[in-house]
Amino acid sequence: MKSISNIGLFIGVFLATLGFLNFREHAQRSRGVQIKHEGLTRALLGRTGAPGGASTQRQVTHDDLTAYPFKPVEDVNIGVQTGHFFGSDFEGLQPNCTIGNTRINCRYGAALDPEKADALWYHIPSMGAGSKLVKRPKQLLIGMSMESSEYYPALDNKDFMRNFDIESSYRTCSQVPVFYFDYNAQQVANLFRPPLPFEEKKTALVYVNSNCGAKSGRSEIMRAVIGLRNPIVPTHSWGHCDRNMPVKDNNFNKVELIHGYKFCVAMENSITKDYITEKLWQALEAGCVPVYLGPHNVREFLPDPEAIVDYNTLGSPEALMKELERLANDKSAYEAKLAWKFRKWEELSPSFLAMTERSHDYHVKL
Repeated sequence: MKSISNIGLFIGVFLATLGFLNFREHAQRSRGVQIKHEGLTRALLGRTGAPGGASTQRQVTHDDLTAYPFKPVEDVNIGVQTGHFFGSDFEGLQPNCTIGNTRINCRYGAALDPEKADALWYHIPSMGAGSKLVKRPKQLLIGMSMESSEYYPALDNKDFMRNFDIESSYRTCSQVPVFYFDYNAQQVANLFRPPLPFEEKKTALVYVNSNCGAKSGRSEIMRAVIGLRNPIVPTHSWGHCDRNMPVKDNNFNKVELIHGYKFCVAMENSITKDYITEKLWQALEAGCVPVYLGPHNVREFLPDPEAIVDYNTLGSPEALMKELERLANDKSAYEAKLAWKFRKWEELSPSFLAMTERSHDYHVKL
C-alpha cells in the first residue's frame, strides 16, 4: 500500500527542484522564503495549533516578495524516466504554487522531452542493473524510493546515490521525504478516530500477514507467539501466514477488522532507519495497541512515544505475551496507550509535530 499521492509527491519534488535549480543564482539575495500552496495550508480537524492553523503560519515579508524579480509565471518540467507504482496516469500539471509574486507551474510525465526537462525523475527500485544516468548541463537528477534499502541496497550505495541531486525517499535526511503517512487532512482525521471502549474489544492479538518470508523475521517471531497458545491473550491470525481464523473473503477491510481488537501486530518486513510503513499507521488509526517491530527511531514519528508495544525492547515472544497480559488486566494502563487520541494538537509529541510541519510547509532554502 502506497499512501502518498501523485500530486503530494510532485509538489515536494518540484519545489526542491526550484530551490536547487531555478532560483539558485539568487542565493545571495534572500534566504528561507516560504513557497505557498493553497491545498497544503488548510487546518486539520479544527484542532488548536494544527498544521495550517494560526500557530504554525509563517509570514512572508515585503523584502522577501521583492527579492524575486521573476516573470509572472515560471515553468518547471520534470521528465519521468522509469516505471513506478503510481499507475498509468503519471502525467500531469501542478499549477499555481507561488514564490513571492511569481506563480509556478510544474509539468511532469514520461512524455516530456528529456533533453529539455529541468529535471529527470527515476524510481530507483524500477531501475535495471544496466540503467545509465545521463546528466545534462543545468539539469537535475531526482532519485525516488519508498522501498526499504534492505530490499534495494542501491539506496545505501553512496557512489550510486551521488548521481542524484535530489533524493526523495522515506528517509528523513532526504530533501523531499515521502512518508507512508501523508499528514494530510483526511489521514490525520482517520488517525484520531476514537477507539472502541476497552470492554467492547476482543482480548486478543490480531495478526494479518501475507508475506511469510520477510527479512525482519516477523513470521518466525509470530509463529513462536502463536505456539505459546496464551489463554489470556490468544493470537488470531487472519492473513496467509499461519492462519488460524476462518476467513471466507480475503478482501476484508483490515482497519475495520483490527479496530475490534485490543492488540494488533504491526511489524515491518525489513528494519532500517526511518522505514515506517502503513502497517503502523493503520494500527494507530484503528485504535488497537500496536505490537511493533521496526527501526530504533520509531518514536520520532509517533504522536505519543508510548503509543506502541515495542518488540525490540522486549526481545522475546514470552516477554511480549507477559506485557500484553499486564495491559489486558489493567484498564488504566491500557487506555494510557491510547490517551493521545484525545489530546489537543499542541500536546502531542514534539517530534511528531515536527514531522507534520515538515510535510505541510515546503520551503526553499537558497
